Amino acid sequence: MSSLKDYNQESPINHLMARHWDKVEIKEVAEALLNAVKQNQLTDYVVADSWHKEKVLEYFKAFAGQELRYKNTDFTLFYQVEAADDYNDLRGQLLLTFQTDRMEYRVLLGMARLGDADCVRWQIYDVLWQDAGVSIVDVPLVQLEDPQSGEEICVLVTNHGDIRLRLFPQQAPLAVANWRSMVKDGFYDGSLFARIIKEFVIQGGALDESGDEALSSYGGYFADEVCQGLYHFNGAVALGNHGPHTNGNQFFIVQNTKVNEEQLLKLSLPRNVETAYLENGGLPELDGRYTVFGQVYEGMDVVVNIAGQVTDAKDAPLEPVVIQRIFFEKIS
Repeated sequence: MSSLKDYNQESPINHLMARHWDKVEIKEVAEALLNAVKQNQLTDYVVADSWHKEKVLEYFKAFAGQELRYKNTDFTLFYQVEAADDYNDLRGQLLLTFQTDRMEYRVLLGMARLGDADCVRWQIYDVLWQDAGVSIVDVPLVQLEDPQSGEEICVLVTNHGDIRLRLFPQQAPLAVANWRSMVKDGFYDGSLFARIIKEFVIQGGALDESGDEALSSYGGYFADEVCQGLYHFNGAVALGNHGPHTNGNQFFIVQNTKVNEEQLLKLSLPRNVETAYLENGGLPELDGRYTVFGQVYEGMDVVVNIAGQVTDAKDAPLEPVVIQRIFFEKIS
């Protein structure tokens, strides 16, 4: 008769919230685990009688000998089970995020706190889910470069001052072509920044639910161009939408000077993108959801001034913020 145990068959008798010191403890365990993986010495970190012990060892074997960097741990479940004593009654599902020199990995681990009065430790009883890894290799940050001689840029003239934008037709050809067409047709002339949230965005285009939100040079909503090497850094210009592939004429400019570092722990970003967010600010939580097609390179003081206007309960400024006109010019 097998002496192995399937810990996945245990039923919770009480769901708990991990305390701060539980999180500190499991972080220390995870950091030590990754060091043990490098040394191929996992015995102390795997439940000896787990039915899934070999699966756990096989998963981590692929990383043996590599330099592994701890990034984050997060209990997705934390609970009690029936046990012979209180030393052996805690379980958790732990999402571990770690990095090699080129990739970031996430693995969901079944964890059991086991031991006695002399020693209690968290150990792995199963690998419940794993990803194939996400590249964190540095990428070109064309968005943060200065405009080049001969480049055509866009100027938004507002009643608070001028805002100058770079556009990125290679990364977002549909969005840039639509913007150029709508601007040249005068669509935005005399329109408003109708939604303003300080340390978030200023937003323009059709926001009145009149049905005009779908107006575009394509005759209606058009497709997203996300994950194309552009990010929601402070000053990014992006299309507003109502869900996938509902781009029209709504747009917003990011105005957020500080990034929540806890959010960055939950994202898989190229290393230089993460650094750029920390240095410049922005809204990384919007990446992959909205089409970025431009970047403010001059006039962020105007954006900040607009974002600081007094608003009503619907985030509309009490004093109109007007886009008087938009035009294009070439950098000499």
